[in-house]
Amino acid sequence: MKKTVLLFIVIILASASMDSLAQGKRKTRKLLWNSANNYEAVCVGTGVDGTKLIKAFGYDKKAELAAVKAEKNAIAACIFKGVAGTDQIPPLIPADKPDVATEYEEFFNNFFQTGGDYLRYIGVSTDTPGGSDRVKMDKGYKVGVTVSVMYDNLRKYLEEKGIIDKLGGQLKNAKKPTVMVVPSDAWCIDNGFVMTFDNQGTLVTLPDYKKALQSDQDLLLVIGKINTMMAERGFPLKDLESTIKSIEQESAEISMMSSKTSGAEITESPIDIIKRTAKADIIMQITYDVNKQGPKNSITFNLRGLDAYTNKQVAGAQGTGKPSYTAQIPLLLEEAVLQYIDPFNKQLQMYFDDIVKNGREISMQVRIWDSSPVDLEEEYDYDGESGELNIFIEDWMADNTVNGVYNLSDMSENVLKFEQVRIPVFYMRKGKERAMDAKRFGDQLRKFLKKAPFELESKNYQRGLGEVWIIVGEK
Repeated sequence: MKKTVLLFIVIILASASMDSLAQGKRKTRKLLWNSANNYEAVCVGTGVDGTKLIKAFGYDKKAELAAVKAEKNAIAACIFKGVAGTDQIPPLIPADKPDVATEYEEFFNNFFQTGGDYLRYIGVSTDTPGGSDRVKMDKGYKVGVTVSVMYDNLRKYLEEKGIIDKLGGQLKNAKKPTVMVVPSDAWCIDNGFVMTFDNQGTLVTLPDYKKALQSDQDLLLVIGKINTMMAERGFPLKDLESTIKSIEQESAEISMMSSKTSGAEITESPIDIIKRTAKADIIMQITYDVNKQGPKNSITFNLRGLDAYTNKQVAGAQGTGKPSYTAQIPLLLEEAVLQYIDPFNKQLQMYFDDIVKNGREISMQVRIWDSSPVDLEEEYDYDGESGELNIFIEDWMADNTVNGVYNLSDMSENVLKFEQVRIPVFYMRKGKERAMDAKRFGDQLRKFLKKAPFELESKNYQRGLGEVWIIVGEK
């Protein structure tokens, strides 16, 4: 009887031990996809349409199962660890969010099960039976597989499932600046895409965007690639080529502007016309060079974000991509820019957040037509005070700028020059928020001067996107 009881106890303990071991194994299997040590993978190239060529290895008692595990490891590396090699592939789950894997453990267990959704993101998988990538080991096989991972589609899938934020997700609640991508002045000059412009008797050399777009197909593809990257991150875009076509279709807007009465003229550069028409907040200037190293290519780039209103640089990124066998410039550029684009966009967003809070910077001039009956030293009685016209204009400026910020840099009887003028980014009209720009701000001053006691006609002329002239005396 005692022997029977003892045997029963031994069986129970053994069963419990085996059950504990089984649970441990199940837990190990659950965490297999989330272990940085359970797989090895290296990027061997970049494919088309957002694919990455990854050499991954798997281990199992059977070679066929080891090849399957290698495919899973290629996908897991893209999601959790990132992949080094010919091209650096960042992990889709950022390193600063390690808890995402644990939070969505059930999702990933289902995703990586045999026949699971991970297979949807494998384009081509190749291994060579009996080749150098299939090695017999003491307890099984080590098999290497080259996998074409649909990286961009995988990212979008994880975004749709709410596993990761959409690109630029950290900025998703912010009002974003509109952006227009253009080739840099230096790139246009180096490649001979320039025009000369007569600026009131002085010849000025400027980039010829139209000629560049028509002559260099790679430029179109490069601009398109950066447009796509910015659009994926939620930035509103103004397309350079479409803007140029719009200007050409409205030839009256390109022509020199003049006073309706006297015919006096003021010139505006072609680049200013492009900026004024597009009304982008940020001009992104791109410079790039392709480097050839035997059969491999790389790209060196310089990306600058300029405030379209002031031409001040507000963001920048520079770098050289790793050598790749691809000769497609947009793919080389994407690989080179990818690790810089989000920090670059954060710089843009921080700048834009500042101007939303503290006002956008413009320049403003008040000038006098030579036919005007008054100058800026004309005396008026207004709001219980007597003073010259220039004093009342400056008072208006103090009352209508954000926090009263402006700088009066020059003053005479014929001109007032205001710089660093901070205007609101938005204004309300009929209960709706609308974008404020230099011309609308200048129009408010024009209406002020038209009222009693001044009763002065004036012309509101926008000289570029960030500068406006109010010319007193006539339209």
